[in-house]
Amino acid sequence: MTDSAPREFALRPHMVMLVGNHMVGDSRVEKSAVSAVKAGYRVTIVGTRHRSTFHIGEYAGIPLYRIPADFARHVTSGQWKELKPRRWPEDADPLACWGRVQDAPAWSVRSTVDRVDRATHAVRTRLGKHLDHRATRVAQAVGQVRDRSLAALPRGWRRVWPHIADYEDAFLDVLRRLDPDLIHVHDRHPLPGAAAYAAWKRSLGQEVPWVYDAHEWLPGQELPGPTAARTGWLAAEAELIHHADAVLTVSDELATRMQQRHHLKERPGTVINAPALTRTPMDPAVRRPIREECGLGPETPLFVYVGKMSERRGVLTMVESLPLLPDTHIAFIGSRDVAIRQRIMERAEQLGVADRVHLKDYVPSSSVTWYIESATGGISPLLSTPAHQLAIATKISEYVQAGLPVIVSDMKAQAAFVRDHGIGTVFAAGDPADLAAATHQLLEGLEGFHRAVHQGEVRTLQTWDHAERELIRTWTRLCAPATPATEAGGPVNGALVSGASVDSTSADGAPGTALDLIGAGDQELLAHVWTRHAGSAMAHPGLEPSETAGDADLPEVLATWSDINRHADVVLYAGHVSAGGGDDGPVSSEMRSLMARGKKVGIWTGSAPLVDPRLLLRAHPDHPLAQWTTEQLTRYRRQVHRGSRPLLELQDLGVPIFTTDATAADLLTDVHWVPSPVAGPRAFADGPASPQTEDRPPQILIIPALRSSQELASLDTLEATATAAGYRVARPRAKKFHPSDAVFSDIVVDTLTTGGYSEASAWAWSAARLVVGRAGTPIRGVNLPENPLVAADPSTVVETVMALAHPHSSDQRGEAGTAGRAFAESVHDGRLTVRRILTVLDGQR
Repeated sequence: MTDSAPREFALRPHMVMLVGNHMVGDSRVEKSAVSAVKAGYRVTIVGTRHRSTFHIGEYAGIPLYRIPADFARHVTSGQWKELKPRRWPEDADPLACWGRVQDAPAWSVRSTVDRVDRATHAVRTRLGKHLDHRATRVAQAVGQVRDRSLAALPRGWRRVWPHIADYEDAFLDVLRRLDPDLIHVHDRHPLPGAAAYAAWKRSLGQEVPWVYDAHEWLPGQELPGPTAARTGWLAAEAELIHHADAVLTVSDELATRMQQRHHLKERPGTVINAPALTRTPMDPAVRRPIREECGLGPETPLFVYVGKMSERRGVLTMVESLPLLPDTHIAFIGSRDVAIRQRIMERAEQLGVADRVHLKDYVPSSSVTWYIESATGGISPLLSTPAHQLAIATKISEYVQAGLPVIVSDMKAQAAFVRDHGIGTVFAAGDPADLAAATHQLLEGLEGFHRAVHQGEVRTLQTWDHAERELIRTWTRLCAPATPATEAGGPVNGALVSGASVDSTSADGAPGTALDLIGAGDQELLAHVWTRHAGSAMAHPGLEPSETAGDADLPEVLATWSDINRHADVVLYAGHVSAGGGDDGPVSSEMRSLMARGKKVGIWTGSAPLVDPRLLLRAHPDHPLAQWTTEQLTRYRRQVHRGSRPLLELQDLGVPIFTTDATAADLLTDVHWVPSPVAGPRAFADGPASPQTEDRPPQILIIPALRSSQELASLDTLEATATAAGYRVARPRAKKFHPSDAVFSDIVVDTLTTGGYSEASAWAWSAARLVVGRAGTPIRGVNLPENPLVAADPSTVVETVMALAHPHSSDQRGEAGTAGRAFAESVHDGRLTVRRILTVLDGQR
């Protein structure tokens, strides 16, 4: 992407597509979003959350965000006061511009009806518990009259079915965060939120047009829940459709009916939900054509059903027809609804045909025709409902584009379509025997039906490429993009870069393994050594867990997540930080989401303390912590637990932790040691900034560290002795010291009691400096060259350092410095760090 691409991308009108499902396999939304990007819009898809999905995702490079809908208004409906807390102050509430009930004058009809309804609700509820069956039916009839009366008032549907108001809150909130230029509403659930947002922006002097795209005939749908749900949703559509700037639907007949029912000035535009001409084969390691997945040869009859599986859509009729169709198989390609899948297989087992029934998961909408084209034919077995009578299901267009003949139930619209084009057979809805007869008829005339599908005009008309023209005309009329996006290459949605990209190739020019480091700044050393030795690296600052969902800049969060999803092979979290600011749930949810996408995930802690002090003291009784008071030790233990516990708990997900602290790796399970990387302008410099010269006394650096009282006393003596001898001594405080500062001193004094060496020593060795310390135990499972520490303890440190600093020791210092640099180059230049991380993530301990 060129430097100007992000700016051009940001200038595109922002279209937000809203839908009231969790966006898995909704082909109309998917195709509409891709068409919008091709037309020159910047697109965000918004669905609703579900336990089976993650909150943030992507479709074809387009950000996808699933919003929470807690339905608090629905749960508390009928109480004297709605208990739903709002995310905005009363004086800035977008719903105020709709003229809410509490703002209406006391004498208004709406206010009066609402007060009576509230006052009598509790009484009606208590009475209903004591009425007999006949009286209950009377009460229900009275309730329906009450619902219809309320629904006839402006926005009365909020009181009839508060469930709608909960959707309104959820979609209104996300629209405020996304700040769109154009809104496309798919089906009924987002209607209230989009209308409220547009009205609110208009009250501020800004126009945000929105489109209502009705996927089905709402009056003909069998809505779940009580009659109040149906009354409320019908009233909401009837009122809000007049606020939409454009209305679209899926068929000409449905467009005519909607215009008549709602007295619309213009007939809704028609955009059939047909598949695109382009077929996208899937990776064979992921999915193979349906006939291969079912293990069937080309001679075996195989009929497919694509789409949502439910009894009302006639799926059991297909199963019940199989006993009359020996050797014929059927495959259902649809949602992972456990209940209906279990119902299908139970019925198949009862009939003894379970071995001829195949249940398969959705494939992306762009791959459906490729996936099913090896089948014998497709079936649309809808049962009779007012909505089904008017529907030409999307699956029929998919069958046609795949070149498959079609068998449909005798619903008015789809039966007429099949008969008019001669592409299949028709059976009586819900009749397994008639479905079997229609199947036999299709198999007998298969060649003729194939010819009708392939040679007629039906395949030309039943394409998304043809249908999307009306869609793009509608969008352009409302909010025209400056320049359509015509480039076919690259990410579909522009891919704004929100992190700091360090490089794109490894040292040898190969693409390598891409790393995203969450919670690190641009100059994070790990990102630099990864770029040098493994591939590309990108650093994202991340957000602290305290920054809860809803507080972060949502477009920035989605752009960051898209960058990570598109770029990374490996994702390392530098501490307990979040890439999504809580919008994808806690950090553990983010990690599960990344692992589900095939990313390798780990935690990079650097040298942060992870070990409980009590465990540390049991393993090392002579540790300096043993000399601390109980109060000091308790306070330190709390600090360690605050930082380490959230990280260690993530190990339950199978996420490895990487540390540069050899002691932590030795004492804790699934915590892996890696050498601290040394990189940057100070590392391995040919001419260090402060080299020792013959006429300049050496500088001695005593690094800040946990030290015993004996050690501190010895270092006090060393400081006094060295200063008296004319040597320079630096003893910085921890807050003012960076490990790379060690390159500016000639002799570095590391810890003398705990053993091992610190990151500062690695930096000193990279500049050919001397390091005095105490050798620790070898790191388990890692073969390293012997480190060049000059051994000393508290009793010998003064003598050792003073001898090294003496002018006659210059040759010894030179030899030790050369050895130190060689050790740093072999262990700390980043190659071993990267190799150990990849080895652990690949499961090779």
